[in-house]
Amino acid sequence: MDPLSELVGWLDPRGRMDLRCLFGQDWAAPHDPIGPWRAPFHILLRGRCELWLPESRALVPLEEGSLVILPRGSAHVLRTAGLEGEGRAIRLKPGELLDLKTNLPRPGKADTDILCGEFEFPGRRRSMLLEALPEPMVIPFAQHPEYVWLEGLVRLMAHEIEQQRPGAAAIVAQLSGTLFTLAVRAYLETRPELSGVLGLMASPRLAAGLQAMLQHPGKAWTVASLADRCHLSRATFAREFTRRVGTGPLELLTTLRMELASRLLAQGGQDTASVGEAVGYRSEAAFNRAFTRHAGVTPGRFRRAASGGQGVQGAQAAPGANFIATPFMQ
Repeated sequence: MDPLSELVGWLDPRGRMDLRCLFGQDWAAPHDPIGPWRAPFHILLRGRCELWLPESRALVPLEEGSLVILPRGSAHVLRTAGLEGEGRAIRLKPGELLDLKTNLPRPGKADTDILCGEFEFPGRRRSMLLEALPEPMVIPFAQHPEYVWLEGLVRLMAHEIEQQRPGAAAIVAQLSGTLFTLAVRAYLETRPELSGVLGLMASPRLAAGLQAMLQHPGKAWTVASLADRCHLSRATFAREFTRRVGTGPLELLTTLRMELASRLLAQGGQDTASVGEAVGYRSEAAFNRAFTRHAGVTPGRFRRAASGGQGVQGAQAAPGANFIATPFMQ
């Protein structure tokens, strides 16, 4: 399995579409924060608008035929470009398939048509892939002929919503889940300057090393053996890997192992020693130390919190901990 498929599989994203927005002039649609394990998305089918993120004070123009995802669920506002103030009043109309928001007496005359939904990542674990994605991630699929497959998926979703034939709700839900993977792939294919795990996936010289770690996380990898997978010398591999990722190959391997361990612990069915062995630790004590150092809690406590669907009260990430955090509910 390729690295993107593997990392998306660890996330197990679920998608749903729940709102259609038909607006005329002078509108603003605020959205409260819902992260970190829910990621809203918006598909601009017609018109243009702007995205405002109050926390980062970022203003992003959006053109017709764009998909925007907020992987960490930040508060944001979609609005008419250049709008000052709240705009015209928006009303909500419940619908059978999607609810409708509009500021028009007759929505059929709308200048702007937006489909809104969200992705949910049910494992409640931090993810190397989610951490690497930008906030927001904007895919202008209508402006790039190479995104025709993504545009085709979006148009199919819009058609099902418009027609509301039997099975439309199930089809839109299934396609919404697929949309996340397609969006990440599109982002990877057009940004060769990416860093971190995204940079590894986009690098023809280094991707084989990441794939080897993901396929066999329990193997006793060395820098030299990973370099062999990439057909590079040990020194060249280590230098390019660190430049691209910001950390060494074995440090990234440890992070991947801890992310996989958190998934296995949350799933249940294996004792701590078996999970540790699956991710490369022959000693249960060594695995316990490594997991606690990265997660801030012991494997046993992490598993109990995940199985109970409750946050670990008072648990704090250990200093320097990265990518894995105590599971918690919103």
